[in-house]
Amino acid sequence: GSPIPDRGSVPRARQIIVQRRSALSFDPRGVLERETFLRMLDRLHPSAPPWDAIDWPPHVHLVLFIHRVRDLVPGIYAYLREPALLDEWRAAMRAEFMWEAVTASSGESTSLFLLVPIDARRIANRVSCDQDIAEDGFFGLAMIARFAQPLRQHGDWFYRRLFWECGLLGQLFYLEAEAAGARSTGIGCYYDDPVHELLGLSGNEWQSLYHFSMGLPVEDTRLTTEAIGW
Repeated sequence: GSPIPDRGSVPRARQIIVQRRSALSFDPRGVLERETFLRMLDRLHPSAPPWDAIDWPPHVHLVLFIHRVRDLVPGIYAYLREPALLDEWRAAMRAEFMWEAVTASSGESTSLFLLVPIDARRIANRVSCDQDIAEDGFFGLAMIARFAQPLRQHGDWFYRRLFWECGLLGQLFYLEAEAAGARSTGIGCYYDDPVHELLGLSGNEWQSLYHFSMGLPVEDTRLTTEAIGW
């Protein structure tokens, strides 16, 4: 595979924010380093900024279709932003899932679990409205939200808040991708019921609310960048 280019130094936040844009297509040979990937996931824990921008505990967690992350078995994974959720998700999902814990190089827990070792590229493509961008990246993912309980507790208006949380997750991935020399894109067209069936979820306690993908971008030469005088 083709590794993402080495930037040589840590880029400035302003540079990353200004250059951030959605990828239009990915080079299917791209490979993401394992520790870079795990470091990205660490940013999703609600114990540090920007998660102080919302005033509720994490309701959105991830199911990932990992295709090309070095030293990670391709397959379907779960990432829990709330470790106490493990038993609940195991009970809610398919009994045959492995739930094999992934550890960092330091030996520490990562809250990432391998569910099924499988080439999930075509699955990711299919459940994302048959879009190649879900298949050609390093990984694709579905954002799975705790759904019925917060709406019962707060009211139907909280539905919008769940999407805010998805949006914050997506923006973090956008910036982390740019900082790593890669690129991301949100995938707003997806088939939620097939995602639920794939995972074994039933009822409306959990709901797939958004999809996302990250990879090595294929540059669109029609786009240009001009300096601005800030």
